[in-house]
Amino acid sequence: MIDRSRQLLVERDQQAQLAAAAERARIAQEMHDIVSHSLTVVVALAEGATATDDPVRARRATAQISDTARDALREMRAMLGVLRDGAPDAPLAVVDGDPIAASVAAARRAGFPVTVQLSGAYPEPAPVRRALARIVQESLTNAMRHAPQSTGIDVAIATTASATTVTVSNDGVTGSPNVGGYGLRGLRERADHVGGTLEAGPAEGGRWRVHARLPLGQPPSPTREDR
Repeated sequence: MIDRSRQLLVERDQQAQLAAAAERARIAQEMHDIVSHSLTVVVALAEGATATDDPVRARRATAQISDTARDALREMRAMLGVLRDGAPDAPLAVVDGDPIAASVAAARRAGFPVTVQLSGAYPEPAPVRRALARIVQESLTNAMRHAPQSTGIDVAIATTASATTVTVSNDGVTGSPNVGGYGLRGLRERADHVGGTLEAGPAEGGRWRVHARLPLGQPPSPTREDR
């Protein structure tokens, strides 16, 4: 009985350590997504404001920098608020409004031509919707960071009765992409968390492609088309 009690104490400590490590990884991923995306947009806007001789365009860029920073602070506050509440399984970032449209708008404000094709509605299950939003956000961030001369970033999202698929591709890739970076690893973990898969790598025509399939636990809303 004494040996069994000791074993149970050891197992309890191990479980606590695993839970703490998982929570640290979860927080780190959210922080990475928020900070990386926002700072990438801010840098692109700041460079544009510095390069232009048009004071009106420069002021518009600095105003957009302020808006981007405020949005990042709002997301950080929401995330930290959940942490203070002490709910270990609660989402660290609340999905409100249309986070995908917000990420696309931010990339466009930074001067990147982004097109979006939506077939079907966004997925209803909250975990899948969060994963989808972060996959699009991080893919756009990587395109802005590693393909600054891109002439086109294409986002395609399709939802059927069984799954949501998302493909983000861009041109303008220079050098050898880092396929083992923290961002891509985090995206694969997000897809895996909801039972999905994600692939990323070079595509035809010198493009870079991220493709994910996220299974659904319930049928999606009626199909609709968006630009």
